[in-house]
Amino acid sequence: MSTSGVALRPSSITLRRPVGLLFPGQGVQHAGMGRQLAAISSVADKIITRAQDILEMPVRRLCFEGPDLELRRTENLQPCLMAVSWSAFEAYRDRFGMTDVEVVAGHSMGEITACAAAEAIAWEAALLLVRERGRLMADAALSTPGKMLAIVGLLEPQVEQIRITASAAGGIWLANFNAQDQFILSGEAAAVSLAERLATEAGARRVLVLEVPLAAHSPLMGRASAKLSEAVRALPLRAPKIPLIGNGTGLAISTVRSLRAELSGHLLRPVHWARTMTSMQALKVGTVVELGPGRVLASLAAKHMPGVATWNADELLVEGAE
Repeated sequence: MSTSGVALRPSSITLRRPVGLLFPGQGVQHAGMGRQLAAISSVADKIITRAQDILEMPVRRLCFEGPDLELRRTENLQPCLMAVSWSAFEAYRDRFGMTDVEVVAGHSMGEITACAAAEAIAWEAALLLVRERGRLMADAALSTPGKMLAIVGLLEPQVEQIRITASAAGGIWLANFNAQDQFILSGEAAAVSLAERLATEAGARRVLVLEVPLAAHSPLMGRASAKLSEAVRALPLRAPKIPLIGNGTGLAISTVRSLRAELSGHLLRPVHWARTMTSMQALKVGTVVELGPGRVLASLAAKHMPGVATWNADELLVEGAE
């Protein structure tokens, strides 16, 4: 019997060792996220309640009901997403324990959630940092608006050439290296619009302007990054107890100093997710669990690590409890 009060068949799910836990970032949210898990797990439900109390905002309503327009506001979205991811993490830990977990990583904002999972920071402090991150990014979007563009189906040299050509219309940078043929450009609206047209003409399999009214992981986040760095400097950090792979290098972070540097430059540096997956593959991870809405990161893991077993939170924790 799980301490969450949900009867689970011990042999119903077997996770191939070692296990890697992944935490998603902005863009995977949707109204209704986390609701099913909170309904069956008192552990997850208590986290949502605690997050609501800490943040003094209607986390439960925003996550479970929306409306989407209110949820998508960056200052609401980021702390709500972390609350849902952390509720899934605690439900996972309650169900499976942490003995088999070899590594953790988070994409963009999810990196802060991963820091808490690695016990490098208390989850409550991480939640407040994410709230500040969301607030600063929302402010930056007003003063230095931008857009982000996903390009799938082209290789890095092609995307870089598109970026160079589009820079004639304004600042534009490579923000995410998600896979060998999946990238995100971030920059000024005119440059992103030109890059969208160029990528389509180049035959990209998918070209999508993200529903994010800002240019994350680019110099346009300069002011927000400086203020976030001040908040990071004040945090009581610890060395990660579980290997934590950083977005900046795709390598494990092992010291407080390197962790503080990683988080301080978090909003300016690109996310090297492909390198993160390479590091996980080197650790011979057998199972990847994405703790948050959807399975974007689980799908990327399957793309990078053939043969790895992949789960998302609902598949593993909700359906596995039925």
